[in-house]
Amino acid sequence: MTDRTLSGHRIVILEDDYYQAQDCKQLLEAAGAKVVAISATFPDLSALLEEGRIDAVLIDINLGHGLSFDFARELKARAIPFVFLTGYDAAMLPDDLAGSDYLTKPADAARIMAALASASRRAP
Repeated sequence: MTDRTLSGHRIVILEDDYYQAQDCKQLLEAAGAKVVAISATFPDLSALLEEGRIDAVLIDINLGHGLSFDFARELKARAIPFVFLTGYDAAMLPDDLAGSDYLTKPADAARIMAALASASRRAP
């Protein structure tokens, strides 16, 4: 892949499916991103930020042990862009997260890269 759409972007992947997470990591790195963390649980956001900026987070709604809405709210409060990548319908998003960037699994590489690039361009 020669598309460097995400060159220089620092991305976090929150996904409990190992293969999905690894596929996304390979895809994002091929697009020039640095994947700074992959986690199947909610990471310590403050600790991640101590290591450097986060340009965007790719986040599954259900990480197997709970819904990620509170983590998404924390990202939103810190003005860190995120994109939900999930098998759930967008209608299940709570009102305060409705309208968040959202992709339905399975999503192809071009859609994932475009959504993350778009989200990070809108960041303050």
